Amino acid sequence: MKTNIKTIVITSVLVLASVLTFTGLVNAATFTQLTGVVNIGETSTNVTSLQTFLASNSSIYPQGTVTGYFGPLTKSAVMNFQNAFGISQVGRVGPQTLAKINGLIASGANLVSVNGGTGTDVNAPMIYSLSSNTSRNGATVSWVTNEPAKSQVYYSASPFQLMETNGSGEGTIIGGSRTGDTSSMQNNNNLGLSNLQSGTMYYYMVESTDAAGNVQYTWPTTFTTQY
Repeated sequence: MKTNIKTIVITSVLVLASVLTFTGLVNAATFTQLTGVVNIGETSTNVTSLQTFLASNSSIYPQGTVTGYFGPLTKSAVMNFQNAFGISQVGRVGPQTLAKINGLIASGANLVSVNGGTGTDVNAPMIYSLSSNTSRNGATVSWVTNEPAKSQVYYSASPFQLMETNGSGEGTIIGGSRTGDTSSMQNNNNLGLSNLQSGTMYYYMVESTDAAGNVQYTWPTTFTTQY
């Protein structure tokens, strides 16, 4: 099964227990300094921090998706940043770009005013308190977002294959099913999954979209239905 979605997601066939975290509004105090150079193709919390910072300016990073995966759209955003600050546009975060980003974060700066940024909400909602409650043939997934959002759950009995693609920000999730959206924009969320196999481990992830159209995903994690 192949499902097109409106934004980009990480490339991973691993189950990662932690949830991506970042702010729903541009706020320099919440930016996290990078711990080292960041390369194309990398999946890490460093990439998450990089994307969160770049997404504070829609002219630097127009797609504004924070996925933890350094694909072609993130490369383009890094090149835009490098161009704005007179750094060679190599598309990776090397020592010079790393020093510039960390220096800006340390000074309490953001990118809203750089290169014609709009200063609008370009960051996605934070998803936290993710949990699951299982029965023999079903499960209920619950989570909280830091701003009202419409959400859904992706789930599969095998690991997801998730890819960032080029172009306008279309992405692809290969494998799995998804629930319908929550009924409204809300902070406290839960969605039920039915017709599951008993005694089976399932991979799942949450997608939440705020009123500005910014989308966030959790890292895939798992639950096991009861016997």
